Amino acid sequence: MRSSGRPWLRVLGWVLIIVGMTAFFINAEALMNGDAVECDGSPMSPGQWCVRVGGESLSYDEEKKNEARGELVGYAGAGLGVLGIVVLISNGITTRRGNR
Repeated sequence: MRSSGRPWLRVLGWVLIIVGMTAFFINAEALMNGDAVECDGSPMSPGQWCVRVGGESLSYDEEKKNEARGELVGYAGAGLGVLGIVVLISNGITTRRGNR
């Protein structure tokens, strides 16, 4: 008879993968840009302002901070996804060893 192991670990693993992938792909542009700072797809240089449709305006430095934050969140998302995969694999190994 095959037991299901710890089902909460399986759920945790899938949640980590989904949250991690979401955080990674939402911030993928910041990860791929490198050090470039962009305003709606156009490169910015120091001293410029980014004016968006809603009337929001950000300086070059503020936009650079936002991109750095997005990059950090993207890498954290990748880490969460990998952690979720590790949890699922280790749960599968533990379940199989318990069934011997």
